[in-house]
Amino acid sequence: QKDDNISMNEKADQSKSISDVEPKSDDESKMCLSMISSLSDDEKEKAARTSYRYFVATTSKENKKPSKEERDTCAMAMARRHLRAESGNEEKALKKMRNTIQYREEKKVDVIRRCFYEKEADFSADDNYQDHVDNLSKELMDGKLFVRGYSKDGRALYVILTHMFEANGFNHDWYMRYNIYTLERALACTERASNGKLEKVICAFDFGQYSNAVRMPLSLSKEISHCLRDHYPERVEKILLVDAPFIFRAFYNLAYP
Repeated sequence: QKDDNISMNEKADQSKSISDVEPKSDDESKMCLSMISSLSDDEKEKAARTSYRYFVATTSKENKKPSKEERDTCAMAMARRHLRAESGNEEKALKKMRNTIQYREEKKVDVIRRCFYEKEADFSADDNYQDHVDNLSKELMDGKLFVRGYSKDGRALYVILTHMFEANGFNHDWYMRYNIYTLERALACTERASNGKLEKVICAFDFGQYSNAVRMPLSLSKEISHCLRDHYPERVEKILLVDAPFIFRAFYNLAYP
């Protein structure tokens, strides 16, 4: 993807001096290495698959399968994000990391990410591939969420239109999967545009045409907030609130503790 003014190559050039992935210290690298050494091979594989490039390499029938060294490097990136989110507390970060691995398995995040690429990846009957295609297609047609353009340093913009909700007209679970799909697309675009140097996206909540009749339900807002905080740490560079009404101050305090 690209916007009208800045090409992907130009974004890559602009982000050369910026990096989300460089270790802050030798101690941080040592703690990350210690974290992944505590994981099983299966957990390392699932952690590594949070990298879009690694995930594509392992699911595409044409690509050469990554080595264990490449797997561990990508797993280290997930460990680093959780470690930074927990202010260097290795024990707490490892626990949160394992919780996220389990969450991604329960939500079938890998199926969500590639559910429109049937020819490139194999899915088992248990993955409910067609169910994901059918339900996510309905959500995508509505355009409540989308990825559009990049920041100057090459971060994809992930937009949520908060007014496009019907009080009794949406499925909570499938909306969350739709949210995960769109967020993963934004992360993939950012990783590709920056050649792997950037991992964070810009999230914009657009409150234009806001009213109580069409607002996002509080329970859904809380779940999105908790999903970002607990399972996508160090993945959002900024959250922008566009045309937020005055009443939103109280709403924000309830939804985003």
